[in-house]
Amino acid sequence: MKQIGLLAGRNALLWPDYIDVTVPSNIAPLNCYIVPPHTSYTLKAYGSVADTVKMKGRYRIKFNEKAWHRLLEENEGGRIHVELQLKGKDFCNEYRFFIDVRDSIDPFMTCRLIEPSYQTSSLLQTIEFDLRHSTQRLLFDNRLQVFGCENCHTFAQGDGGYLIYHVRFNRTGTFIVRHDTVLRVNLKSERFPQGGVYPAWHPGKKMIAFGTSAAYPFVHSKDIVRRTEVYDSMGDIIVYDIDRNRIFTDRRISSAEVEETFPWWSPDGKYLYLCQSPNPLRDSAEDDVDYSRKIKYNLIRIAFDEKTQTFGQIDTLVDAAVTRQTVSFPRISPDNRFLAFCLSDHGTFPIRHPESDLYLIDLQNTNRISDSVWIPASKHCAMKRMEHINSQFTESYHTWSSNSRWLMFSSKREDNLYSRPYFTYVDTTGSSTKPFMLPQKDPIFYLTFLKSYNVPELARTPSVIDATDAKDFSLMPVIVPDTILIR
Repeated sequence: MKQIGLLAGRNALLWPDYIDVTVPSNIAPLNCYIVPPHTSYTLKAYGSVADTVKMKGRYRIKFNEKAWHRLLEENEGGRIHVELQLKGKDFCNEYRFFIDVRDSIDPFMTCRLIEPSYQTSSLLQTIEFDLRHSTQRLLFDNRLQVFGCENCHTFAQGDGGYLIYHVRFNRTGTFIVRHDTVLRVNLKSERFPQGGVYPAWHPGKKMIAFGTSAAYPFVHSKDIVRRTEVYDSMGDIIVYDIDRNRIFTDRRISSAEVEETFPWWSPDGKYLYLCQSPNPLRDSAEDDVDYSRKIKYNLIRIAFDEKTQTFGQIDTLVDAAVTRQTVSFPRISPDNRFLAFCLSDHGTFPIRHPESDLYLIDLQNTNRISDSVWIPASKHCAMKRMEHINSQFTESYHTWSSNSRWLMFSSKREDNLYSRPYFTYVDTTGSSTKPFMLPQKDPIFYLTFLKSYNVPELARTPSVIDATDAKDFSLMPVIVPDTILIR
């Protein structure tokens, strides 16, 4: 049997599925596995100019890295054509597909490796992955920290020299790295007893916004699909001025009547975006599951004056009363054009929600309701569900590349259990391409790797610290902010 055909939308031939995808010009080889009953292959890859890559083998397609990068470089902005012949017992099939090559991506990805349904911090590692070569190095290992819990690693606008992360349970603190300067800060106080989580660097790199809340995790007895759930309480937003060693905030984003979380600055630093929800009343007969379903967050932004460190007008971009869902993780492209966020049924932990999808707002035209693609998000703002990206399972944490063209996000689309990084190209109109999974040197890596990629963050430059540095930082004296200013 012999046939010629396009492979768009077919997933049963190669895994991961790298058929008809768009990739950065500096990405590592798209090594993959040919799915049985196929046992061997012959492959030819070529662009409009220069080199042609030819290879053959059994089961695993592994490109020569130098040849692969040369092929990408020569065809940036164009298309690579792939002719694939797959053989099995008594049959041979031939297929053609393409790989489009676009702008480069920030070459480093940092994420935490963790079990998909963890309850304790038994073994946590934070790695830095080189997207160009599929190599990695260790930035944090909690075995060196007496098994504390490390989380919320965040770079300042993709600068590996500016990093913040939290450690809980043992050798605790919020660790702020600014090249050669490291601070170990205790953000807990009588007014904000939970300290800071969900950090966001101001573009000036002198201030960091935090959510501060008490997280309530529990295991579902009613909802086996979601397995576990987390919701926040006592949620407020604070800003830490690093040089002045003080905390400041505004009563409108820090009150007992309203829950706030997930702060994020606009690229010009003139607005702070955050998620805000009225504090739902709790019936004495309600259990945690029923109560968590009441929690639905709006997406708001509040004007900010950096010189006076004061907040101004508040605008609602996504209204839960309109969407009947909850917002989490607002992230703005560095060119200040698009705002991406998660939309799920309720709560603040979309990673536990299979229905969580990624949506987009055009910040240059927030009332962009021109066709059925853009739908109302609030009275004065439109949003759209990102095409090609969302699946039947969870799409959640996401981050933009510094050139605003690539969006990396977490997805559980393969098995509804393990979250893995995916990449999509977003053009100047907000259209996105078919996503592809993080490439690995070994094509069958994901079949045996039993960890989730948690909170993936992109960076232009490598981190200035590693696991040995983090161990030493944990022994530093703790700094307490001098003042707390609430206007």
